[in-house]
Amino acid sequence: FTRTTNPANPKQVAYIVKAVQYGEALNEEEHKQVEDLVAKYSDIFTCSLAEVLPVPGAQHRLNIPENATFNLCIQQRALTPPQAHFLHGRIDEMLAAGIIEKAPAEKVKCCATMVLVQKAH
Repeated sequence: FTRTTNPANPKQVAYIVKAVQYGEALNEEEHKQVEDLVAKYSDIFTCSLAEVLPVPGAQHRLNIPENATFNLCIQQRALTPPQAHFLHGRIDEMLAAGIIEKAPAEKVKCCATMVLVQKAH
């Protein structure tokens, strides 16, 4: 079952309802209401990056002046092995899903450092 083949499949809906993280401040009735809402609109959730659908006609534009120059040398802080494993796995997953694509070095106009931050919850 997937979002694109059968989003109303009970197994798909149950998986999504279970995967969503609900706030601890909800009482039992509110928690049930939110779960019902998630189940009702489960077709907007995905179980994997491969299920993310592109928006037809969407374009990303940056209005950068022609003569603008950017830093191509970065001072990237070394990643720990677990961080590198996580990051490379996510990048591979997004490449495989077609969400991102590799850019040839000659097309790179700017480099920036990257910071991985663990979510609080």
